[in-house]
Amino acid sequence: MNHKALIAIGSVIWIVSFFGEIFACQPYSTIGIVISPILLVSGLFSWFKYYKSTRGHFPMFWGVWKEMLTKMKSNPFAGMGFMVNHILEFLTFSIIFWMLIILLGYLTFGQSDSFQATKKYCENNKEILVKTGIIRYYGVLVGGTISTHGQSGNANLSFTIIGSKGNFSANSALTKENHEWTVDYLTLQ
Repeated sequence: MNHKALIAIGSVIWIVSFFGEIFACQPYSTIGIVISPILLVSGLFSWFKYYKSTRGHFPMFWGVWKEMLTKMKSNPFAGMGFMVNHILEFLTFSIIFWMLIILLGYLTFGQSDSFQATKKYCENNKEILVKTGIIRYYGVLVGGTISTHGQSGNANLSFTIIGSKGNFSANSALTKENHEWTVDYLTLQ
């Protein structure tokens, strides 16, 4: 497949899937969040190979960056002109940036001890299970705040529960004492 098509398809799927995650359209949005980076990165590698075969070298990002900084010293709007001339590349790298932000958020919040305690609480709380049914998995977008001070701390998390009775937005508040997280309350919407 053409590198332009891979990049475009990967970008569009990621954007649609991102908003699908926000509006609780799982499992389709979760599948898109996982597949789209693979397509986009494959397209970028194909583009690098195409670029080298047609120009004899890989893209010189650092040289272009230094040249733009020099031009922008004398004309601050030169960067805007460059961005407009390379809008598709700018959008592609913006999407890659947001993919990395989502990955960082998932690795920070989704893999935290506080979120693991929240998942355990959800899977063992009969009131929650009555509303959600069997919990299949949790959404990719997990956010909130976590603050720890040695053996104590606080966390507020927002996430999506995908259960057999539908998708539910959830918010939890936790406290940490003696290295152990406990859920103070959890609300479902």
